[in-house]
Amino acid sequence: MPDNQNQNQPQNHEQEDMIFLPESPDTPSFGPPPGVEEPPAGIDVPAAPGEEPGGMLPTPALPGAPDFPGPPVRPTPPVAPITPGNGQRPPVAIYPIPIIPRPEPDAPEQGYCTIRFLHGAVGFDALNIFIGNKPVVNRLQYGEVSSYFIETDEFKTINVVNPQGRRMLIASETFFFGEDDVYTIAFINGLNGLGMYLVPDIPCTLKRQRRSCVRAVNLSYNSPALDVTTQDGRVRFEDLRFKTISAYKQIQPGTQKFFVTEMLSGAAVFQLAHEIEDRKMYTIYIIGDAYGAPDMTGIVTEDYSLLLD
Repeated sequence: MPDNQNQNQPQNHEQEDMIFLPESPDTPSFGPPPGVEEPPAGIDVPAAPGEEPGGMLPTPALPGAPDFPGPPVRPTPPVAPITPGNGQRPPVAIYPIPIIPRPEPDAPEQGYCTIRFLHGAVGFDALNIFIGNKPVVNRLQYGEVSSYFIETDEFKTINVVNPQGRRMLIASETFFFGEDDVYTIAFINGLNGLGMYLVPDIPCTLKRQRRSCVRAVNLSYNSPALDVTTQDGRVRFEDLRFKTISAYKQIQPGTQKFFVTEMLSGAAVFQLAHEIEDRKMYTIYIIGDAYGAPDMTGIVTEDYSLLLD
């Protein structure tokens, strides 16, 4: 898996090397228009209620995960924990791009892929997301997952912009997206600010007709190794460290409870319940801060991909 977390976050709006997305008259109001390197004066986005104009997103500290002879002691957070959002749109809604016929009769047929975004970066507020210069998601909140978007299969640059202040570019990463593949791009805490992690939503093979599939992904940057089990103990994901993606396992439909514990000590971290439907694929994304706020929690997403019999 690519390890894409080397993004730099500017620290001062007055720095001369500040990076902006290009602009054009056709770009929606929340996104950077294409054409020039810096926006003209006077197009600053007003601050949201309760925010200072030109406010910056914080860069959280990245403490190393110590050895765990026992459960970590969590200090009382100085502020109320951030409540994860509920997602902007249905989990597998598909938003296609316009298909433009090729004028050359012998030109190769264009391939397409499917991409969505998940915000799991502790300490970062809402994010505006662009594929190249095209805006696709406006103000994605911590704990939210976007819809899937159909895009051409090729190298694409994902740009993340601070919706406050002067539409400042805070992260940029280029990925290759293969034809007919499905991806979730997770925003995580990187060494230098906001990072991105590419999670392939690969197909799951079913051996029983009325079963579904589930897997777990740890996106908590400072968590210990974790285990995930169901109430009957039949589904178990072991030794999930930061950026670990488990294999899919089959699961029975119905309301399922998932228990997340520390692998070494067995201490409970959190639990959640989710309604599992027939012949669908799900991912449990673990996000949060192991030692502070917001507490560690899980986001259960329905994945868009083919189930293979």
